Order: sequence, then structure tokens, then C-alpha cells
Amino acid sequence: MKADKERIKFLLYEIKENTLDLEKILKDNSDAEIISNKTTIKVIKYTLIELSEGISLVLQHILSKEYGQPVKGYIDTIKKAADLNIITNSLSQRLKPFFDFRNSLIHRYWIVENEKLIQNCREGNQDFYRFIEEIEGFMEKVLDKNE
Repeated sequence: MKADKERIKFLLYEIKENTLDLEKILKDNSDAEIISNKTTIKVIKYTLIELSEGISLVLQHILSKEYGQPVKGYIDTIKKAADLNIITNSLSQRLKPFFDFRNSLIHRYWIVENEKLIQNCREGNQDFYRFIEEIEGFMEKVLDKNE
């Protein structure tokens, strides 16, 4: 069974939309403004959760449909995606801490420091665009070729 390119495109659109939302919040507000607004912090956290879910769904779909590879979780997903050259190892290494952070948000392993949250968002926001670009490149190189 082959990967559904339309499904992947839809998920990439959602990832881009969430990335743009996050970028706008970061651009329009100082760190102090974000920290002082509980609603903005919650919006950022939820946006990050949606981003991680979208990225994971794209990779799980490709791994399953194109390679028959099951995954055991988020970290396993990005590791296998890099091993199979779906995404670069460099991007995989940049996304790994993001997925660790996602688990902290979902499972409340510890209280996330808002300052660290904002810093990570500012430093890693471009990784989401890079993910979109790499998946689009993978689709052109592999999925289009397999049709």
C-alpha cells in the first residue's frame, strides 16, 4: 500500500498554519508580554502539541505505507524517519528535543518553565518549515517516482 499524498499535503498545510500562528505570537509579543498572559502561554503550548501531532502523523503514515515500519512512539518515529532518509539526520536531531518537550506538556512530567518554552519556540520555529520542505522534497523524489 502506498502513502496517500493528499493526506500528507493536508497535514503539511496544518503544520504550516500552526507554524504561522506560533510565529505571529512570537513576532507580535515580547517574552515578558507572553509570560504575563496565561492565555497566550496556553495557546503556544496547544499549538506545539498540534505541531508535534501533525509531524508525527506525517512520518507514521509514510513509515507505515511506504516502508511497512511500525513505530513505538514519537522518538522512534523521527529516528526511523531519519534512518530511512525521509528526513535528514540533522532535522531529526533538532526535532528530538521538541518531542521530548511535547511529552512534558502532555503528561505534565514537570512544570514547563515559560521562559524556556519561549526560548525553545524562538530557536526552533524554523525547524517546522524545514520539516515541510524536507517532506515535500521526499514526496517529489520518492512518492512521485513510485506512482
